[in-house]
Amino acid sequence: MTTQTEILKAFEALPAKARLAVAKRIQLNVADELFEELDAEMPDVGMSSEEIQAKVNAYRNAKSGKN
Repeated sequence: MTTQTEILKAFEALPAKARLAVAKRIQLNVADELFEELDAEMPDVGMSSEEIQAKVNAYRNAKSGKN
């Protein structure tokens, strides 16, 4: 089994462009995993597109200071 130290040494040995590509891929994988975890915790609430748009508009109005 490869250790974290070995993986980091191999990563650091890569050219800068390759390190960036690897880092982006890791970031996407982690984001996907986090989304899956959060999605599993959220209640499954059915909403119509009109209800969603109303909530988006309310958020935008609150953020811009319009009430």
